[in-house]
Amino acid sequence: MSGMSPLTLLHTSDWHLGHELNGHPREEEHRHFLDWLHAVIGEHGVDALVVTGDIYDVANPPVSAMARLYGFLHRLCAAYPALDIVILGGNHDSAMRIDLPGALLGTGRVHFAGAMPRTNGPRTDGAPDPEKTLIPLTNSDGAIAAWLAAVPFCRPVDLGRESLETLYAAVQDAGLARAGDLPLVVTGHLHVAGGAVSEMSERRIVVGGEEAQAPTLFDARAAYVALGHLHRAQAITGPTTIRYAGSPFPLSMAERDYRHSVALVRLAAGEPETPPSCTVELLPIPRPVVFHSLGPLPLDAAVAAIGALDLDADLPPAQWPFIEVSVAVTGPEPLLHQKVLAALADRPLRLVRLRRHFVAQGDQLETGAEPVDLDDLDPAAVFARLYADQHEGEAPPEDLAQAFARLMIDTQTTQKPR
Repeated sequence: MSGMSPLTLLHTSDWHLGHELNGHPREEEHRHFLDWLHAVIGEHGVDALVVTGDIYDVANPPVSAMARLYGFLHRLCAAYPALDIVILGGNHDSAMRIDLPGALLGTGRVHFAGAMPRTNGPRTDGAPDPEKTLIPLTNSDGAIAAWLAAVPFCRPVDLGRESLETLYAAVQDAGLARAGDLPLVVTGHLHVAGGAVSEMSERRIVVGGEEAQAPTLFDARAAYVALGHLHRAQAITGPTTIRYAGSPFPLSMAERDYRHSVALVRLAAGEPETPPSCTVELLPIPRPVVFHSLGPLPLDAAVAAIGALDLDADLPPAQWPFIEVSVAVTGPEPLLHQKVLAALADRPLRLVRLRRHFVAQGDQLETGAEPVDLDDLDPAAVFARLYADQHEGEAPPEDLAQAFARLMIDTQTTQKPR
């Protein structure tokens, strides 16, 4: 295996095609990102592109979002005919919608995995089929240089009688047996414990009865674990190299300070007593749209700050900066919206959010108390504080805290996605 060329894999995730930010479309940002991604694949000699879920923002995306995906894949296949492409379904996606192009294209270098593949035949029970998740990845020489286990977001129907732990164990055992001395890449779209979450735009999900899965879900013998769902690009401490690729740009104001990137992963085969090797390089994604956040400021100061922003009047509207304005108030401000909107009227800006921060008056104000906004409160923290107030400072019992967490998940997952 020592003479085999390594394999270069590009890991990206959570594109959310069709996404809008407070009614403002993101099509221009998606166009910039996909053009950049197309160039990066050629520049770095990428052998395999892996997208780990949430291709679309909603299960029933607009036609424009689907056209953007298929147009991009068509361009990739024309420019890089040897490129392996793997597209996984996420919790925002319809599994059937992700799987459908695979039925139309047949076998080839573009692989879609919307739902967990299942066994079939008269003597099977439709259980998950680990062997059907395995995809060979070829290097620049055209030789199989790695194997990938394509595990999409798993809904209860995908698990069948399995738990998530037994499912991943079976998938990884099958993948490691097939790979031999070659690297095995394992995928997933889920929340792994230790990952930083954006509460503003990431739906809480439960897989296999738990919200956050332990990193030990993944086998130490896997060369790389490519994850989707969390929007911050980040590594997870675990038995092997585990990474979230993150989203290509901020999907909420809470994510404006994220450093968005894609992961360029180089995989090399091992020797009889040496495991396969894996190195990761992060490629920063250019951001075509600026995010501004002002405040909390008194109303007149907020209006003045809007007027003082240095803006490019020649930018097309689709590239105007997004702005969030936070106004500190001590009571009713009947003209707040009117004054802020008037200040924005002749400026090349797109308002994402206008927030009121209520500030304590009198002695409390002089002590430097922080402004409070209901949107900033963590429900779990409020619940714990209320329980402590009623039970002499004690923390809520574990079973009660878990019941509250499940209630919050059920509530959020039944709401219309942002």
